[in-house]
Amino acid sequence: MESIYNIILGSVIPALGGYLWARYKSYKEVKAAEKKEYELIKRGLQSLLRDRMLQAYYYHKKMGYASSDDKGAFEAMHAAYAGLGKNGVMDTVYKEFMVLPNENA
Repeated sequence: MESIYNIILGSVIPALGGYLWARYKSYKEVKAAEKKEYELIKRGLQSLLRDRMLQAYYYHKKMGYASSDDKGAFEAMHAAYAGLGKNGVMDTVYKEFMVLPNENA
């Protein structure tokens, strides 16, 4: 009887350990893939915000002014952009945009 328990335990414990290890590896792979996807989405969103802010900046700079609503929208985009990470160049663009006159002179 004892040898049956030894055989069962000798088979079940390694099988259970193998199963748990496989589940853990699968979990880690899924998490790594999710992190990669998150980073791609983050970079894409940041690129879109940067492009949109540059378009608004050049348009309003050419016009010579920006309304309060335009500045509010730009400020919201900049806050979201800055929250996503790097923003050195866009900080300068933001400051220049915010000092544009409010009305056409």
